[in-house]
Amino acid sequence: MERGAGNTPRASVWARWRVALRLARRQVRRAKGSSTLVVLLIGLPIIALSGAAVFAQSHIATPEQKVTLELGHTQAMIAIAGGPDPSRVQAVNEPGYASIDRDAQGRPLNADRSAPEDPGAVIPTGTTVLSLIEQGAVWVDTVRGTAQVPATAGPAWDPALEGRFWSIAGASPRSDDEAMVSPGLLDRIGAKIGDRLTLTDTDRSFTITGTMSSRQVLPDEPQVFLPASARDLVPGTPVWFTVDWQPDYADFQEMARAGFRVHARDLALQPPAGALIAGANSSFGWTMLLVGAVAAAFCGYLVVLLAGAAFAVAARRQQRFLAVTSSVGAVRADVFRIVVLQGSVLGLVAGTAGAGIGIGLAQAALAATDRGAPTSFWGNWGLQIPWMLLVGIVAFSVAVGTIAAIVPARTATRGDVLGALRGARRPARLNPRRPLWGLGLMILGLTATIVGAVTLATMNAVPDPEYASPARIPLVIALVAGPLVFQIGVIIGGHWTLTVVSRALTRLGLAARIASRDAAANPSRVIPAFAAIAACVFIASFTLSTTAMTNAANRAHYSWLGHPGTVVMTVWNLTADDAGRTADTMRDLMATSRPERTVMLRTPATPAVDPDTGRWADPDAPAWTVAETPPVSDQCSHCAPEASLNSAQVSIVDPAHVATAIGEPLPQDAQRALADGGAVVLATSSGLGDGLVHNGAVTLVRWRAATQDAYNEKLGAYHQGSISASDLPRPEQKLTLPAVTVAPTYPQGLIQVLISTQTAHALGMQPVPQVLLAEYAQPPGDDVVDALTAAAESTRITDRSALHVQVERGPTPIDPVLWLISGVAVVLVIGAGTVCLGLARYERRVDDATLAAVGAGRGLRRRVEAWQAVIVVGLGTVIGTVAGLIPTWGIGQVRSDYLKLADTPWLWLALLGIGLPLVMAAASWLMPPRSPDLTRRTAIA
Repeated sequence: MERGAGNTPRASVWARWRVALRLARRQVRRAKGSSTLVVLLIGLPIIALSGAAVFAQSHIATPEQKVTLELGHTQAMIAIAGGPDPSRVQAVNEPGYASIDRDAQGRPLNADRSAPEDPGAVIPTGTTVLSLIEQGAVWVDTVRGTAQVPATAGPAWDPALEGRFWSIAGASPRSDDEAMVSPGLLDRIGAKIGDRLTLTDTDRSFTITGTMSSRQVLPDEPQVFLPASARDLVPGTPVWFTVDWQPDYADFQEMARAGFRVHARDLALQPPAGALIAGANSSFGWTMLLVGAVAAAFCGYLVVLLAGAAFAVAARRQQRFLAVTSSVGAVRADVFRIVVLQGSVLGLVAGTAGAGIGIGLAQAALAATDRGAPTSFWGNWGLQIPWMLLVGIVAFSVAVGTIAAIVPARTATRGDVLGALRGARRPARLNPRRPLWGLGLMILGLTATIVGAVTLATMNAVPDPEYASPARIPLVIALVAGPLVFQIGVIIGGHWTLTVVSRALTRLGLAARIASRDAAANPSRVIPAFAAIAACVFIASFTLSTTAMTNAANRAHYSWLGHPGTVVMTVWNLTADDAGRTADTMRDLMATSRPERTVMLRTPATPAVDPDTGRWADPDAPAWTVAETPPVSDQCSHCAPEASLNSAQVSIVDPAHVATAIGEPLPQDAQRALADGGAVVLATSSGLGDGLVHNGAVTLVRWRAATQDAYNEKLGAYHQGSISASDLPRPEQKLTLPAVTVAPTYPQGLIQVLISTQTAHALGMQPVPQVLLAEYAQPPGDDVVDALTAAAESTRITDRSALHVQVERGPTPIDPVLWLISGVAVVLVIGAGTVCLGLARYERRVDDATLAAVGAGRGLRRRVEAWQAVIVVGLGTVIGTVAGLIPTWGIGQVRSDYLKLADTPWLWLALLGIGLPLVMAAASWLMPPRSPDLTRRTAIA
């Protein structure tokens, strides 16, 4: 026990904290309504943060789970990486992460050598080895025809590989004529367990004994698992798994240098010192924590403001209790502790309950989204709770509750004890310094944004700007921080703003006068509310504006497949031998969708490929491209014309059907050019291919297939500066055709240079199908497109070619995104406004009773409530909307070549800034005030 002045005993600090905590707990229990409100305000974001943390953690594999996904229950996996190289170094935890020594041009320093065929020489004798062929594909008979599906050959169902694969139903194959498939393939071929699976290209068929899937893809995806006897039918990548042996680090390094990719269990789980580790410096985890911290900070900001308003009201309701406490010996520090600890207690309750609810909701979400692929969103690694992170979230909750109670606690310590004992209230006084500080911060924020935006725009306007310049960092910070400083200035000068608004609204009637004066007299309740609303609307205004501006820019640069409503069927890599059959197949398939018109676009035939070598079967076969004339510029040192001979492709069309292809008739001069043996170049929205027409002509380039390959291989070396333009291979011929450039309404990415079928034959080209466009009286529905897509996927063209179906519906509409953003903002604003207006109604019950006692009817009292909604919500939405436009303007200045401020959704912003307060006012007017309690009017000190 300490002694103060006059030897009066004074309790120790710890004893005072204990007493303050006990009194705080009692007050929390007594004020059930305000306590529940604060717990809800703090608990809702805690639920979201906790649930998100558990959900995210459950999608992150532990090191053991990662190894099991790769190895199952085996000890090591071995695959062929390439030829031996004494400099090859591989990461111990990622087989695909390896490096070799290279020269300045990126070429290997060591001579290329033949890759090993199998790891038999490096695996000890007697080791149990499981051999698979993965990443292969086979053609199978389906309900609609045939389809190419991913295939694995070998004992993938072996129990030692459980974890890399998983058996779903049925039994494992026991003979060479049995196989397993995924549930997705079972549905696609219209079969059930026990039926036969037929491989289209062979006379082999297999009995389906069960279903299984790789753990890295969804079971709904088509997959087939064949026995080892079918290895020759699956062209893929051989992989070996050792069940009872794994290399040590020395063997691991030697195997990597010998041309193998190796994944060893112990080395991956416990990397030796000095070993290469993939992802050791990955910032993904820190990025996720940063995103979570930003979200937590924003939520905490809103909660501190709203909970602070609730605490301010609760503290005023406790003024008699606090006065009694002071009268029996409590000093100001004790009063401060009592109120602050109420925030801490409520924060702890909200944090603990919110974390528990968040875990439960996360577990439910994990169960609802688990479809068996843990490496994707549709799967997980089981419930994994990040306890340390949850402890931090609960601590954050306590901190938020504590901070929210500081200002009300500080205000409570300044009260007059005698006045509080008789129930008097002290009116709020305007601090003359705060308006000046607030105005200064608003000017500072605006100035920072303007200076940052204008300076960045000036730096971007120079030729070849340096985007990595350190001078940009403070400018970007100014651009981002300026609007935030502006809002802080508004909050600091908030009482002055309320006073000015009150004077302005006095002339609009009695209801407006009463509501505005009540707001000005209770800044501790009103300012946090409109500050929270302003923060929500600021983010919504900025997001709405930038989203709409970006969408408008993307729409202007959109590359169309065809005009709106057309269905596009494409095919690539066709040889002349496949042309006729493929064209008939494409037309027959498209006819099932009943189009009004179709047009076939062709392209010069692709040379045939030798299936054994992967090279051109005829190196002298012709190949055609279009040359581009690059602009003359001192800024480009590698823009020689010889490096732009492969800039575009030729499309061949019947001139009578061009209107169907591009969605509009060609101009007369373009029609004449096409009919007279010339070309038509379609301008693209992105400006791609602007140099195709030079002096009214376009240049077609004819290559030998082998020469074009060599040209493409050497282009990289030319752009790196290791060779000159004169070292690039030369084409066989350059042909110049008169050309007309046309800017269609729907610039297409698939069509750049058009020539007629007659011109193509005259040049010696062999046209083959490339694109079939179909036009309809009404845009086809999803059912039509889905049926056409399924039929195309089940139609086999060649081993190198497949049909693809797409429908052109135009750029993705932005309205759903704007509705989503606005909806979130509306929910937050309504929540913040409801809290504030509810507190105002609660605190104004005495004033409402006084109005009723002097003759005010329900109509006047309703109008007072409506005007309060206009003041609180209106101030927040208008300030937030204007503040959101500040960085929008700044970004528009920085990217003036792409983003236009005129594309801002002004109607949406008007609805957000003006419409929402009116809706809240109408809702407040419709909610009738409570029947007044005609009690004694509290005195004003």
